Amino acid sequence: MSSKIRPSTLRFWKLWAASTCRLGSRWGCSTGSNVQGLQTMATFDPITDEFVIDTPNDGAIKWWIGNAAVHGKFATVFAKLMLPTHDKRGVSDMGVHAFIVPIRDMKTHQTLPGIEINDCGHKVGLNGVDNGALRFRAVRIPRDNLLNRFGDVSRDGKYTSSLPSINKRFAATLGELVGGRVGLAYSSGSVLKVAGTIAIRYSLLRQQFGPPKQPEVSILDYQSQQHKLMPMLASTYAFHFATLHLVEKYSEMKKTHDEQLVADVHSLSAGLKAYVTSYTAKSLSICREACGGHGYAAVNRFGSLRNDHDIFQTFEGDNTVLLQQVAGDLLKQYKEKFQGGTLTVTWNYLRESMNSYLSQPNPVTARWESEDHLRDPKFQLDAFRYRTSRLLQSVAVRLRKHSKTLGSFGAWNRCLNHLLTLAESHIESVILAKFIEAVQNCPDASSRAALKLVCDLYALDRIWKDIGTYRNVDYVAPNKAKAIHKLTAYLSFRVRNIAGELIDAFDIPDYVTRAPIAMQSDAYSQYTQHVGF
Repeated sequence: MSSKIRPSTLRFWKLWAASTCRLGSRWGCSTGSNVQGLQTMATFDPITDEFVIDTPNDGAIKWWIGNAAVHGKFATVFAKLMLPTHDKRGVSDMGVHAFIVPIRDMKTHQTLPGIEINDCGHKVGLNGVDNGALRFRAVRIPRDNLLNRFGDVSRDGKYTSSLPSINKRFAATLGELVGGRVGLAYSSGSVLKVAGTIAIRYSLLRQQFGPPKQPEVSILDYQSQQHKLMPMLASTYAFHFATLHLVEKYSEMKKTHDEQLVADVHSLSAGLKAYVTSYTAKSLSICREACGGHGYAAVNRFGSLRNDHDIFQTFEGDNTVLLQQVAGDLLKQYKEKFQGGTLTVTWNYLRESMNSYLSQPNPVTARWESEDHLRDPKFQLDAFRYRTSRLLQSVAVRLRKHSKTLGSFGAWNRCLNHLLTLAESHIESVILAKFIEAVQNCPDASSRAALKLVCDLYALDRIWKDIGTYRNVDYVAPNKAKAIHKLTAYLSFRVRNIAGELIDAFDIPDYVTRAPIAMQSDAYSQYTQHVGF
């Protein structure tokens, strides 16, 4: 909305802000992630000084609109702004804009004329959220209902904007939605904390088998259980620091509106949202399985957490699409690096050390296998960034090659899996950098040592999981790969010894976890009481 609000609209905005519900419309049923291709139209009528909002076909119906089916009174509707012209075209498409559209009567709560609303039906999760589908049939709204921060229409139908092109206006409009991705990345990390807390507390409590004629041991003493849960706990800590950094950058961006910072936050939020939510979705199933049969009980919450979180992977941007945005930005930064342009903060390592990362691996350091070397944050971060730089350089070459015969779209599709791997690698580099920074800045020596242990596990586990990439280019020799695997298992054992303290540090009270098997006292008695004993 413009900082220069028209006097005639002040009363309307106060009424809108005071209404019980507010919702933001999503895209058309058939349009999906192709927001620029959405079909809803807002055509200006200069005679009545109104916009006419219209859904041209079933594929353009707005789906998954929060609060629409039952409660919402207004919708923020994204539509193509169409202006009448005096040539044979008849109208001119000014691109996607946002409009405030009343959908229900403020007093009677009845649906307004031209508005069709239906409930989206039962969902996999989040069924406490009211989601509806909206169709508009020649719905008229005042010209003032255009959210005109990036473009405005005067009374005589003339369009003005401080941004010179449709693409720039589109990017600025969608840039305002970055906050949703920031919130999802941080919230997904919180879900992972809850799930990890339940699984680890139960694994510490649950005893099964043991040496002959000796007490049974905690299932977290088994290496297989450590392998499932300790790297996940390390990732949870890594995500905490990375998403906290994202929230801070987002807050700074909203204060300063610095263009470079806006671009950085846009890509970083896309990458972290995609990476963290995908990781959490997989981890929820692992946590459930790690708790055996009791993990299957609905009261222990893995099912509801998994179902409610599942949508995080596709709303506020499908994860696969968001990772492509990150890859596209990396390629842009790569091009600017070699043309002497300015790189944004997150990508500084491409400018500072691309040449060293793309040089041949040192055959001596490729064989170093001491624990001190493998736990050196410089080795870890260099390894992450080397992988990213190699992926970036190689995909740039592939795209250039394939574009000659397939065109830009065909080349992109041919290299798509490579591009997604590049984006994930870059985000992992950012996550590790923030984790290392948090360890170094920790003022308490004991806490710093514990965080260093967890950080090392995160780094070496990620390197081991992609050891094939490092072996293929001789960045890691066979003896070093074996040492990394061995040390990862040892670090998981070390982290297991402080796992209780690490999850307690999340400070999640029992009334939030709400899982009997995760209670800090009398877990079994509470569980049996729940089922009626």
